[in-house]
Amino acid sequence: MLGIDAWVSLFGPAYFAYVGVAVPFMVAWAIACAALAAWNNRESRRLASMAPGTIASRSWPVSIGIFVVVAACYVTAHSVVYLLVRHFVRMWL
Repeated sequence: MLGIDAWVSLFGPAYFAYVGVAVPFMVAWAIACAALAAWNNRESRRLASMAPGTIASRSWPVSIGIFVVVAACYVTAHSVVYLLVRHFVRMWL
């Protein structure tokens, strides 16, 4: 299933909100998950499986830019999950 690591990573902020862990830990978790997603979906890994013997690479500025966008998306999604779970935990407990 495509993107399973992104969906599984959402359990972290839900757990952090339930336990009452501070927001910086959730942000660190989101950035770590973004780094793992960027590593698992790197261009050289995708192209190596398609054409043996070829080496594909992007420039550093492009790679860093893509990582920043992915990390921002992860932080946003994790923040939403964190705030929702935190809201419901306060209602239920």
